[in-house]
Amino acid sequence: MKCTTLLTLLSAALAAAAPSPHLRRRDTKEYDVLASPSADVAALLSRLGLSPANDGVFATFDNARFRGFSGAITEDEAAALRAADGVLSVEEAVEMAPQASRSDAPWGLQRISSEGAVAVQGSVTARNYTYTWDDASTLGEGVDIYVMDSGIYLEHEEFAGRATMGFNFYDDAPGDRYGHGSHCAGTAGGETVGVATNANLIAVKVIADAGGGTSSGYLAGLDYILTTHAARSTQPDFVASVVSMSLSFSTVLAAIDNSTRELPAAGIHLAIAAGNTYDDACTYSPTSAGGPGTPIVVVGASTAADAILWFSSSGPCVDVYAPGADVVSAGLAGPAAYVADSGTSMAAPHVAGLLAVFVGDDGALDSPEKAKAKVVEIARAGALAERRMA
Repeated sequence: MKCTTLLTLLSAALAAAAPSPHLRRRDTKEYDVLASPSADVAALLSRLGLSPANDGVFATFDNARFRGFSGAITEDEAAALRAADGVLSVEEAVEMAPQASRSDAPWGLQRISSEGAVAVQGSVTARNYTYTWDDASTLGEGVDIYVMDSGIYLEHEEFAGRATMGFNFYDDAPGDRYGHGSHCAGTAGGETVGVATNANLIAVKVIADAGGGTSSGYLAGLDYILTTHAARSTQPDFVASVVSMSLSFSTVLAAIDNSTRELPAAGIHLAIAAGNTYDDACTYSPTSAGGPGTPIVVVGASTAADAILWFSSSGPCVDVYAPGADVVSAGLAGPAAYVADSGTSMAAPHVAGLLAVFVGDDGALDSPEKAKAKVVEIARAGALAERRMA
């Protein structure tokens, strides 16, 4: 049996005594281990002589969709785990990065709420455009938008007490010191620059203050969202959960894609930035998990001139394009600070906000599949010109 094989391999690979929680083992690498929802994570760790308290265990995952851990283990231990019953994947942890790549309004709100192109008057970054919505709309009231990013500047005037710190993968201060997450949160649900101006904004900090992150943090963020969504969905004031995700990895990773698919499987709506690599979004995770035929909305970036932003990723995994050039949103310099930025990172929160508005207003959009179909339905085919400089 696989389980017996695992125990045999591990007994050969490990010393008999369990290591101290603070003892660093040699010849290890950081791995992400995903297991089925019925797996016993504590038992898997115990077979390695580890526990969640060990310094070498960076995160454990224990939600209704998948279980597992991220930690420092040897290649032999990784091989043994791959042979274990209930283990879905064992992959070396990799780095991820936020998608914004240009620092150059919100014209984007006018564009997503009108049929025609935006007539730029003066500066494209001026805040003098018109956002139009149905008077009956709640603008996302009661909807939880999880901003999986670098945190949120909670004190910014755009968030008016609606933003909270939900999860922080790092030991540093829980706020946003990088700015990417606050900008995305402002577009998704800011009071004057956001789409869903009445939604709840929840920071899921998986991007460090210096701007990078790892697959371990990504998986831990998903674990938090899945667990929190399951608890929130039993509460009387719950409406829906939406995730705005503007980050990516440098290749396709099965563990990342498979775990990302568990969000819509659990009823969570998801908008992902297509990427800023000027190539095929299908060649990167987590965008390779989306596209037509999936319940995940992958979002490319467009300009105020109704052209595809020149560095936006594209390809069959991209579902729609949304405003992503010269987008003004919350900045870090102070509670009333605003900055302009460009990229698919700025496009995805427009769609996350739309999803929040749609599911908040229409109870019939009770699944990610139905809500995505609504987004695709209202998108105007053929509206964008070919790529050009923003």
